[in-house]
Amino acid sequence: MLTTEISPETRQLLAEINDWTIAEVRPRAREADDTQAFPADTDEVLAKCPVKHSPLDFRYSGPGHTDDPQVLKKLEGGGALLGLLVMEEMCYGDGWGWQGLPGNNLGERAVRLLGSPEQVEKWADGTLRGEYKFTSICMTEDHCGSDLSQIRTSAVRDGDHWILNGQKRFISHGSTSDYLVVFAQTEPGAGLKGLRAFIVDRQDAGLRTTKFTEDKLGQRWYPQATIEFENLVLAEDRRLPSNDFGQIMAIMNGTRPHCAAQGLGMARGSLDYAWNWVQEHDKGYSSRRRDRLVEDVAEMRHALDRVRALVLRAGWIHDRGEASATAAHMAKAYALPVLEAVTFRAMQMMGPAASSKEHLIEKWYRDVKFLDIVEGTGQLHRIGVARARIGKAAATA
Repeated sequence: MLTTEISPETRQLLAEINDWTIAEVRPRAREADDTQAFPADTDEVLAKCPVKHSPLDFRYSGPGHTDDPQVLKKLEGGGALLGLLVMEEMCYGDGWGWQGLPGNNLGERAVRLLGSPEQVEKWADGTLRGEYKFTSICMTEDHCGSDLSQIRTSAVRDGDHWILNGQKRFISHGSTSDYLVVFAQTEPGAGLKGLRAFIVDRQDAGLRTTKFTEDKLGQRWYPQATIEFENLVLAEDRRLPSNDFGQIMAIMNGTRPHCAAQGLGMARGSLDYAWNWVQEHDKGYSSRRRDRLVEDVAEMRHALDRVRALVLRAGWIHDRGEASATAAHMAKAYALPVLEAVTFRAMQMMGPAASSKEHLIEKWYRDVKFLDIVEGTGQLHRIGVARARIGKAAATA
């Protein structure tokens, strides 16, 4: 069963990450937001990070912070659970820091789930060897997001090659990735039956980035690109052989809880920051107002604990088998409205000061709000839970 107790080794690692994210990541957060890019000294910041791989990738890479097998054995989970614990802590100071670590790669995960052993060794394991820094997964198009049956990007067989044409939008790290896993339709009108995934190298002729990033409300350092493919020729070994839709969605089932963990870290950081500010500026508060704030803070901490329990449950299930779609839907659908409400209440506690660039709390609110649309909106997740509990007829028009 899932326990809320974690080992001393895990607690020590989380404490080190907390120190790092406050000392190194938070002071550069405003720069990342204003410039819509990673800070200029990102490599120096990441060199000081207690873990060497992205928490998204712990299931395959581990944290990379020690070679001691005894320490590794005493860390929590089979990778997913530990990754979620670390993700929350990394985002406590600010959310940009983890993004630059190796292994922040949905494209890599897609290759592992859908690829042949040869493709996994070359492309997925290549990220662990340091041959590829960023990879992307290309699903979303202007007219469709999570409904992959509506994809219009096409891949047409031409002898022993495939010709790729189409456009993808809102592609995370799409403008900087070393390779992309592109979902395309091979049988027009066939829906999911004709859906296949292809590996596109950054240097392939016919790949063009038409928009480097979107001008977003939050997480502005995190580029979402628009990409076009024009008569891009791919050899057969670039097609991922599996067309198992369950495996395709398992990519998201494993990563959606991490979206909630990111928001959890930022919401917790916002609450602590605002409460510390209130305690330093409460001389004009009446005792009644002070008591109400104490009650509000306690209630918000309980709300964050409930979110954490759902998030960690999803990771715990993942470590014991396949990632659960329902657990992932539940974690993200429940988490984001709670996390947005907590962060907004933290802003209210600070009053007008919260909107000042002197503080980061307005930025954290924007960053948390942005997470609601990452890897599916709340509506999509609630439909997913309803269909798992009631049946496919749930939430149909």
